[in-house]
Amino acid sequence: MRAHNPFAPPSADLTPPPESFAAARKPYSVWVVQILGGILAAWCAFGLIIISRMLAAGQTHSYLGIRLTVQLLLQACFVALLLLMLWNLPRRSKLGRNLGLGLIALLATVTVIFTFNSPSGGAEGPAAAWGATAFFVAPLAYWAYAFAFSAKARRYFVARATNE
Repeated sequence: MRAHNPFAPPSADLTPPPESFAAARKPYSVWVVQILGGILAAWCAFGLIIISRMLAAGQTHSYLGIRLTVQLLLQACFVALLLLMLWNLPRRSKLGRNLGLGLIALLATVTVIFTFNSPSGGAEGPAAAWGATAFFVAPLAYWAYAFAFSAKARRYFVARATNE
């Protein structure tokens, strides 16, 4: 009688067939994140040039009251994260997906902050702030769902590129 070997591989091959990988097309939400990320990276890189010029002129603090060296470091890190996201999204990696989801969450956070800090007079102020927040954050929430959690996005990020 032969004993059961728990370390033996299973007899069934559970890997998906390679033709299912080729069918996964890039969702529109990924295109939007790539385009917006590229625009933000270029804009922030231009900001790095402006901050460097301000440092060269001998200025120590920005108009926001932050030390320019700290602002330069934070902005350089943001540009590096955007470029890392733009590099990893076409490769369909989890890091690119998570960084893209973080970018959408950052945009939603900024939207919520600006919506609640906008002046609204009268007794309808809090209700108007909640309504405006729901109105402006709902498309961002749908975008986050379509980018990272929808069936198309899961199929896209599970499939590996054929040239790897």
